[in-house]
Amino acid sequence: MSLLANFDAMPSAKLACPNCQHTIVYYDVAGSDHYACEQCHSYFRYSGEEQPVVLNRYNGGPPADLKLLPVGTPGSLNGQACRVVGYTRRCEVQHPEYEWTEYEVFQPATQEYVQLSLFNGHWMLIRPANQMYEVTSDNGGYNHVKQPDATYKLYNRYQARVIFAEGEFNWNIEEDENLTLSEFIAPPVMLVQAQRGAQATWHRAEHIEPKTVAAAFGLNVSDLPARDRMGAVQPNSFKTAWPALRAVTLLAVALLCFGQFYMFSTYPEKQLLNQTLTVRADSSGTPGTNKVLVSSSFTLDHQAALEIDLRTTLNNQWLELPVSLVNEQTGQGFEFTKNIEFYGGVEGGESWTEGDREADAVLARVPPGRYHLNFYPFTEKGVAPTIEVLVTTIPAVWSNFFIVLGLVLVFPAVWAFHSMTMERERWFQSDYNPYPVAV
Repeated sequence: MSLLANFDAMPSAKLACPNCQHTIVYYDVAGSDHYACEQCHSYFRYSGEEQPVVLNRYNGGPPADLKLLPVGTPGSLNGQACRVVGYTRRCEVQHPEYEWTEYEVFQPATQEYVQLSLFNGHWMLIRPANQMYEVTSDNGGYNHVKQPDATYKLYNRYQARVIFAEGEFNWNIEEDENLTLSEFIAPPVMLVQAQRGAQATWHRAEHIEPKTVAAAFGLNVSDLPARDRMGAVQPNSFKTAWPALRAVTLLAVALLCFGQFYMFSTYPEKQLLNQTLTVRADSSGTPGTNKVLVSSSFTLDHQAALEIDLRTTLNNQWLELPVSLVNEQTGQGFEFTKNIEFYGGVEGGESWTEGDREADAVLARVPPGRYHLNFYPFTEKGVAPTIEVLVTTIPAVWSNFFIVLGLVLVFPAVWAFHSMTMERERWFQSDYNPYPVAV
């Protein structure tokens, strides 16, 4: 038997609107005592024992979202049969531009009500909390509710007015205007305090996805209004996934650090060559010597990065120095060029210098083997400089470590930025925004 057939068999009753005599069908036969006519939009009280009393009449036509879930629509929420029996369009008393919709949903099996709230395309399912909560203040004066699962922060506080209604209700909806509503959020849950004087009741509202609402009442998701901005209790997908991403990131950083430590402990820094060579300047005055300087041979017993430090005795002259690291067994070469210059003097009684007498180069992933260095120096006329060459193995190139570390952290950083952006957007319309607002 279909869901609709099941509902057709459930109790219902009828009454006539006292204003226009339109027939109103209602479903909570025992509990409903307030009604809003779909024909003339009169709102009246009728308990079945006295004459109906008209309390108000709502002006204007029905809001567009009333057609989403018309009064009488059957459905199933959380596996329990239900029916939309009432509709209210509300606004804040202090800021009437903020409007939202509440669908009154009756569950015949339990004789209980829940509300489906719709604001800017965001849905919440609201139920009585059936308990009281204690509101406390932090050092900054912000109110919150502390619970074992989370700390609920004050998001909004206001009074509400009904601007349109249709269907049946088991309380006087217009008396809600005398309530001060305080909303405390810890997404995806909101705790709502409804206070009149010293008396307060609490409701628990939970975020519900549009696809769940659509499935519950046989709609297409495309039929529902699109979401605008970030909802008050809409789950932050970036924040939800952050603990797992943080764990993976910390593991990756730990493995990276371990690898760096392993390289340093397994292959410590080792000096392979320390030699001084003399550059002979061309006596004719033409820069360059065209004489190759060859270093002593040295052996590299494992693949490693080599750091080659060059220290010269330049004095008011320049040196162009192409260098080739040659594998004596395979002929494989690694080339680089360094331009070194150093000038100095005294001007106006103050000494000055320009340039540097030293240079260095790092060659990565050099295979094991026997090597020597070839130098092809070009200099200018003057005192022949010397070149002190120091070749050292590097267990792990720090630049590579920081590049990989940066790449590992880029994704979490972007993820955290998007998470913070969504949280700022969530609190944008709150009077209790904890984030600094640019002026």
